[in-house]
Amino acid sequence: MTGAGESAVLEPEAVAARAPARERSWVGPALFLAAALLSGVTMLKGIQPNDEGLMLEAAARIADGQVPYSDFWWFYPPGQPYLLGGLWGVFGPSLLVWRVVRVLIDAAVALLAWRLARSAGSPRLALLAWLASALAMAFPSGPHPYPLALALALGALLLFTRHPLAAGVLVGVCAAWRLEFAGFAAAGVLVALAARPVARRARAVAAGRFAGAAAATGLVLYAPVVLAAGLGPTWDLVVRYPIVDFRRYQQLPLATRYTDQWAFGSVGETLDTAGSVLHFYLPLVLLGGLAAALLALALQFRRAAHWPRLGLAVFGLGMASYLWTRPDYFHAAPLEVVLAILGVWALAGRHEARRGRRAFAPAAVVASALAVGWVLADGVDHRVRGVDQSTVALAAPPADGVRAEASVRDPLDATVSYVRAHSPPGAPLYVTGARNDRVTAGAPLLYVLTGRHNPTRYDIAAPGVITSARVQREIVRELERGRPPLVVRWLSPLTDAPEPNLAGRSSGVLILDRYLAAAYRPQRRFADWLVLARRPAAPPGGAR
Repeated sequence: MTGAGESAVLEPEAVAARAPARERSWVGPALFLAAALLSGVTMLKGIQPNDEGLMLEAAARIADGQVPYSDFWWFYPPGQPYLLGGLWGVFGPSLLVWRVVRVLIDAAVALLAWRLARSAGSPRLALLAWLASALAMAFPSGPHPYPLALALALGALLLFTRHPLAAGVLVGVCAAWRLEFAGFAAAGVLVALAARPVARRARAVAAGRFAGAAAATGLVLYAPVVLAAGLGPTWDLVVRYPIVDFRRYQQLPLATRYTDQWAFGSVGETLDTAGSVLHFYLPLVLLGGLAAALLALALQFRRAAHWPRLGLAVFGLGMASYLWTRPDYFHAAPLEVVLAILGVWALAGRHEARRGRRAFAPAAVVASALAVGWVLADGVDHRVRGVDQSTVALAAPPADGVRAEASVRDPLDATVSYVRAHSPPGAPLYVTGARNDRVTAGAPLLYVLTGRHNPTRYDIAAPGVITSARVQREIVRELERGRPPLVVRWLSPLTDAPEPNLAGRSSGVLILDRYLAAAYRPQRRFADWLVLARRPAAPPGGAR
């Protein structure tokens, strides 16, 4: 029940009920399919040796019966690797299957953004939010956990006004993919419910049903992993490491100068094109646009009509924090989607500012509209570049038609072929970067493409972990025990980039690099891929 005089401005289901029947029947599915096309048109193009590799290698380990946090080192929640592990078990090793799933999730996010945006009463403007969200989710593609977490969070923010129990279930599932997304969504829902203009008891009941459903769902999903891995290791890797160590080692400062070469949009780009300018300044535009949209909505705010807006506003602040942690493409898309919705709300209510608040309202609306326009231009530029990109298919069977630029594909295929030819099936393989005292990326995708397993627990090239003396000693012990016949070093500058954080500094620990130099010798090099072969053991008593 809504309070007396309460408007249904942001009651999504009420808005849908008033929409023409013809729109309800085909517009939503059509927008879903169109968003899927935008995301899928380039889904076969490009690989990510680090991010794609670590997720698929985790899936392979889970399909083999291993448990994250105990059998292998993992600092993400368990939802995504278990989802990919289930797909691995059904379809086998593949770089294609997760891409199909990602396309469907991208389309779902765009559709949810449209549903939320049109609740402000402007179906045409809502199409802007849909397009901006579809373009934002379409690049960069990857098997990361945030797209599904974002879809679940937006679903909860769409449902909580009328179905707090269902919204709580979605937030609980979201926690198994990204804890912070679930936390921000839960905070937004609870703040909005606290502001709802109904009796205090009704607010408390709705909040209790939501919070109870979220907590119960989260506990059910985490319980099997916690019981298998232990509460201590799970807490340490899922909660403590992301909050403490990840921020210490991998947080990047927000770039404000176009010459900041570590920054968003600069890696792999030539900083002299209109497109690179769009990409480089996107984080600043997103943060400024969020501030402008929130100001515009605050000036328009009427509690009876707009109380549900508080949910997405709080979630938007959370997505700004997510971007601030590491301003790069992978952390920008959630805020792009939220800003698109908030910007459309601000535009739809541009004439609603009360007397006395109108001095700043037009400027705030215009600023948020310009930010949404920037997001659209950035997304269109990436789509054009993605379609124009010339690529060729990888030869390794798990690639399943996935393509990369020839300069990337050829040496990678040669490396995979060499490893397959010179190590027996089932043999261990160790893959590392250019150095292990300073680490910013790795290439666990090679395990997937070669069908060889890592004899250590560490697939993720995590600074502060791989660079520590304790972990390097552990890796050396495992390599001595498993004695992989080959080691592959990925010599790309990405593996030891001089980032302005602790990850970009040398730990001074050379235990693993010295061991590899002593136990292995260079065998073949294919561009950035260097294959090392194990040195023959010295005969007892020394050579004679």
